[in-house]
Formats: sequence, structure tokens, C-alpha cells
Amino acid sequence: MAVLFILLGGGAWYVISVKNAESGSRNSWDMEFAVPNTEDIYKIFIAGRNGQTATLERKEEYWMYNGKYRARPSAVSTLLETIAKINVRYIPPQATEKHMIKSLAAEGIKVEIYDKAGKVMKSYYVGGVTNDELGTYVMMENAERPYVAHIPSFVGQLRVRYLLGDDNWKDRTVFSEKPESIQSITVEYPKMKSESFRLEKVDEASYAVVPYFSTTPRINTPVRKGVPEAYLLQYEQLGAESFETRNPDRDSVMSLVPFAIVTVKKTDSTEKVVRFWPAITLETREGRNYIDRFYADVDRQDFMLVQDRVFGPIFRGYRYFYEGAQRVKN
Repeated sequence: MAVLFILLGGGAWYVISVKNAESGSRNSWDMEFAVPNTEDIYKIFIAGRNGQTATLERKEEYWMYNGKYRARPSAVSTLLETIAKINVRYIPPQATEKHMIKSLAAEGIKVEIYDKAGKVMKSYYVGGVTNDELGTYVMMENAERPYVAHIPSFVGQLRVRYLLGDDNWKDRTVFSEKPESIQSITVEYPKMKSESFRLEKVDEASYAVVPYFSTTPRINTPVRKGVPEAYLLQYEQLGAESFETRNPDRDSVMSLVPFAIVTVKKTDSTEKVVRFWPAITLETREGRNYIDRFYADVDRQDFMLVQDRVFGPIFRGYRYFYEGAQRVKN
């Protein structure tokens, strides 16, 4: 990778010094950066100067990141929009080309776009931003000069749309479960044991809700009709606000007693365990405090920040399934 950028910085400048006068005309191939039909794209490779790479591959219903994770849909959508609409804003004066080449060599990234057959559709470099921050330096691979690009109607640099790093690309979904695929859900409140419960499928259309701890007295009245089914629907799509992988407080937070531990077991016997701790507490106008966000540890692998307004509906107590609708107070 280092050789690649050295060649870009040195070799490209040499070529520019001997290019013919017609290079860079509005009909030039090296100005055609966009791939308007993104449905033809099946693989995108992004490489940075620091050795970081991102490989995105199209699957039937989603994109895979670096062969291990589902890619975050909104990030993929933004990247595809950029690839489809990137356009040369203007041909820079020759006097500025040396500076642009240095910028591309020092901080640029390499972008390669492939079709379904594995053929390269576009290969170019994306670098720094112009002084007015309305244009971005770009240069096609094997081209003779750089250009200033933008997306019509978009104000800002394009470099930030070509993401690098796991936390930027990994899907932030915490739970994405179809109700029929769930065998059981346990919600444990270590500091409120009497509200902890297990919801388990008895047959195709019947669910039982029982205390999680054997010391909690059972409620003998019937489960409220439709409530377990409605509760299961809450798990269809729950996503985090962000990853907190580099949060300096991660270890200290995870050493504390969680507010809640949620375990989802599927009918194929796979499990996901998510632990929650209060992260951000706000105060209402009435002077009452409430938790606005939680830290979430997903299977002891991902440390994330989630919003109470999104996850609040799953924080129910044992009694909720039998009497007046109430959430566990956090």
C-alpha cells in the first residue's frame, strides 16, 4: 500500500508534467467517476494510507463488510449515493495540481468498484478538500491529472462518505428477530428480582410467562390476552445509536451490576445475551430523573450506546403480563 501511494505522489506528478494539452477536457474518460446504476455494483474496496481497508460485498438482501459482519444499511446507502452522483465540479488550474497530488498521496484513499463478474468498473483516489470546503480532490487511477469533485446539491467534502473502520461499517442492530423464531426470552433485573421473568413458547400459538427466580411467587391469574405476542414484536428491529468500542469507561461500566440482562433464545437453539447499564440521566421539568440512554454489552463482544425511547418497551416486569401496563422503573 505504501508503494502505491509513493507511486501516486511521484509518478503521477511526472506524468502530469508531460501530459498533452487536451487532457482534462470535458469529454475526457478520466473525469467519469460516477457509476449511475448502482445495481450493477457487487463489490466495493476502500483502502487508506494507514493500512485500513473495507471490503463490501453485495448479498441477496444485505451487504457484507470484510467478510464477517453485516454492513450498516444507512452507511451503504450513503456510499452508493456518492458513487452514483460524484461529479467533476471543475478542472483545477495547472498551478494547483502539484498541491493536489501531494494531498492525494498523503491523505487520499483508494476506491475500487467491481461488477458481478468481478471486473473493475471504476478505480480512483479521493483526497482532501478545497479551501472553500465545497470540493474534494479526486484522481482516476492511471490518469494524468487530478480534479475537484462534488455531488450536485450537496455541500461538504466527499472523503467522509468513504468510511473506514469496523465501528463505522458494522451493522448496529442489537435484536432483529421474527416472533415465530423465538423460543424464549428472559429478562433479569438483578436489583428487582421480583420483576424478572421468562417468556417461553409452549406451542405455535401459546406462551407462558413465569418468574425468572424461583423465590418469586407465581401469579395464578391468566396471562393478558395478546400481551406476550405484542411483547415479542418489540424484538423485530432494535438498533443501537453507536458503538462505544473505545470508550475509556468501558471496563469500569462492565464491572458494575447491570440494570437488566436480556437473553433471547431462538428455536434453532442459538442465543443472544445483552446486558444494559444506565449511561445518560436527564432531569424533567418536574425535577424527576430518568435514564435517557443505556450502555449495552452484546454477547460480550460489542459495547454500544442505545436509546431508552427505542429499547424502553422491552423493559417490562413480570406483573405487566398479568395486570396494568407498566414498565420497570430504571
